Amino acid sequence: MKKRPAGSGLLYGVNPLLESLRAGDRAPAEIVIAEGARDERLRELIELARSRNVSVKRVPRAVLDRAVGSTHHQGVMARVAAAQYIDAEELLSSIASHVGREAEPLILVLDGIEDPRNLGAILRTVECAGVGGVFIPERRAAGLNETVAKASAGAVEYVPVARVTNISRLIEQLKERNVWVVGTAADAPMNYTEWDWTRPSAVVLGGEGAGLHRLVRERCDALVRIPVQGKIESLNVSVATGIVLYEALRQRKPG
Repeated sequence: MKKRPAGSGLLYGVNPLLESLRAGDRAPAEIVIAEGARDERLRELIELARSRNVSVKRVPRAVLDRAVGSTHHQGVMARVAAAQYIDAEELLSSIASHVGREAEPLILVLDGIEDPRNLGAILRTVECAGVGGVFIPERRAAGLNETVAKASAGAVEYVPVARVTNISRLIEQLKERNVWVVGTAADAPMNYTEWDWTRPSAVVLGGEGAGLHRLVRERCDALVRIPVQGKIESLNVSVATGIVLYEALRQRKPG
């Protein structure tokens, strides 16, 4: 599947840069390291950069602080091409080709996640759970920028992410490919553990606060809830993602 560029940006932190170099799709032309930085993992980063013919430069730490806008860069940064998107039709075709196989497709649809840190955390969980891909809206939602890359700890390098103009239409396209579409909602009648996640499934999560849009909710095959015991009515969307995806993995585990 071909990826489409999402612009360019600043990547910082040891893990995101290591994953960028390992993946190879958008390796930086130059890595900048703060003078006096002593993180043990920097040695691995420098060796990997040299093996990829990427130059490494030392600069005063203040240079990184100004460029990043904070001191949370772990002493290393690089300007790289931003994470790339997968073509939506290609991702749909890939999903359809896996329906009926031993490992049925499990994908994620995000209905308007606006906080890039939430999106990054979700992508990190998605990568760890081995999810087959993520769909996000083109408008009124966070995209793949450097904040997302940092929050994902490098997962943007491995997770197929496609943008679509209409989530409701996407749901119909998934159904046409024999994928069950399951939305999450606090008032859903079914507990998330009651759904049969061994089937080809797309999990749909709504944006922070607003939840699923009405048309998206209506088009889902089923709605499930994550029960909460405290006074706050809902979980952070990245936490909810992890809970549902790992229930799916639990059900799919052989034996």
